[in-house]
Amino acid sequence: MEGETFLVRVRSAAAGGHVPLAGVIEAEPSATEVSASDLMADFITNLEATGGEVHLPATEAGAIAMVVDVAEHNRGRFLAWDESQLPLPGLPEAIAQAGLERMSANVPEDPEARLDHQAGYSAVQVGVTGATAGLAESGSIVLEAGPGRPRMASLIPLAHIALLDRRSVFASLSHWMAQDPGAVTRTSNLIVITGPSRTADIEQSLTLGVHGPRYLHVVLLPETSEAG
Repeated sequence: MEGETFLVRVRSAAAGGHVPLAGVIEAEPSATEVSASDLMADFITNLEATGGEVHLPATEAGAIAMVVDVAEHNRGRFLAWDESQLPLPGLPEAIAQAGLERMSANVPEDPEARLDHQAGYSAVQVGVTGATAGLAESGSIVLEAGPGRPRMASLIPLAHIALLDRRSVFASLSHWMAQDPGAVTRTSNLIVITGPSRTADIEQSLTLGVHGPRYLHVVLLPETSEAG
């Protein structure tokens, strides 16, 4: 794309409050050309290649038990999306019953209380979130932050557990945005996560978990679950 054409499209999108996707999507193969099973296989392969771990429970009860088991291996506080924003009813309570303390996602307005709250993040070992979409080409997951969906749940814990409906796996970011174009404007923060956090120094020595979760667990929910 010519530089000036690109800038014109950016200015137009900024003025109109939308992203012009048509030119991008037309250059890609149709998502319907790839079977759901192939998309899922590619998603799992690429997610695991980035260091993430995939779980495939057969039932909602099995999914809750699986999340609790992962949480129990990372003892400490946990931070979770509101139950109304998670596709597994009763999940935060089940984790708490396993002995983990839930940290509030509400940040106090008082400066001193805010500092105390922020200091408490150091004890958060587990974050539990939903996920809007999975991207097969990179093994990435997409999260929408907002009311009841705190960003910190996916950014600060040692282990991030994301719940994803199996029907929400798309070929690429562009295919998902074409299917759901309103996503870029309905949230103030769209997060695309590809594997655990990685940091490399000048000698290219790779370290996991320095600026984000060291472990990423994606729980692919059975199709009987409600999408989160």
